[in-house]
Amino acid sequence: MEANSDRAVTRSARVREEQSGSSAPHRLTSVSERAPSLLRSHDAWALPVEVVGETLGATFSERELIDDHQAWLIALRGRIVVVTVPGLSEEAKKDRIRRLFSEHISHGWAVVTVDSEEWVTFAETFLAEDDPPDTRPKQSEDVRDLYEGSAYAPLHGWRSDEEVIAALRALITDALAGTAEDMPEEAYPLPDGVGASVAIDYDDQGEPHPLVWVRTDISSGLRADLWGYCVALCVTLGRVDVEPDENGIFYVGMERSPVTGPGVALLAAVTVQRMGRRPDDCDFPLLTPPAQTEEAPLLAA
Repeated sequence: MEANSDRAVTRSARVREEQSGSSAPHRLTSVSERAPSLLRSHDAWALPVEVVGETLGATFSERELIDDHQAWLIALRGRIVVVTVPGLSEEAKKDRIRRLFSEHISHGWAVVTVDSEEWVTFAETFLAEDDPPDTRPKQSEDVRDLYEGSAYAPLHGWRSDEEVIAALRALITDALAGTAEDMPEEAYPLPDGVGASVAIDYDDQGEPHPLVWVRTDISSGLRADLWGYCVALCVTLGRVDVEPDENGIFYVGMERSPVTGPGVALLAAVTVQRMGRRPDDCDFPLLTPPAQTEEAPLLAA
């Protein structure tokens, strides 16, 4: 199945992280047993720019840049320098910096640039050395602490994956008056790469009601993030550029990508976090419908 997404375009092929959630569900782990949470790409968009910059130890300056570039990030030997061109509005300046931070956090690129069309370019290392310096963000602070008191802090504290899944399902059934179900056994084997399915049903008054199914033979963390993505998708279906199949079903893939800007993926990440989980990469692709109708899960209402 061919993947489509609303993620930001880059000039270079994105670095894909391997899918890590194809195994059986993990044992529930309490928050106290978890390692400190580090920055992820969605934090560059959810936290204030100044907070992310301080966490990364970045310094800021303005100067004229070349080749229509409007912002640079250079990471070298433990230092991060962010440069923006003079004259940008405060909103545009913060947007460019957020893009730099999200790309650097995701991949550890040593040089990231953003031009006036918001195209991103990167270099993996700054100097051609046999043993280049580690440019990954070095953090000593638990990022969860940065969200305390913010609009994206957990509503009821940090919780287990299963508790978060239950809360996300409740958003669908209660707040959206929809249906939230595990993928039924008769739907297997699923089309290649499918992690969830979303459809919209309409009642006699024409009111929409989402129908969401998520597979269960994957890790609890991946399931939680998929449920979050499906919640976000249910309220933004009018803005996606993928058509459903003949039964009105949208297929959500399982191949994660970092959040690169506002959209369904960012909404998914902050929704999962509001329910009590630090999300992993939450940009899941929407897949084109299976080529043959009989390949589709039997999920239509």
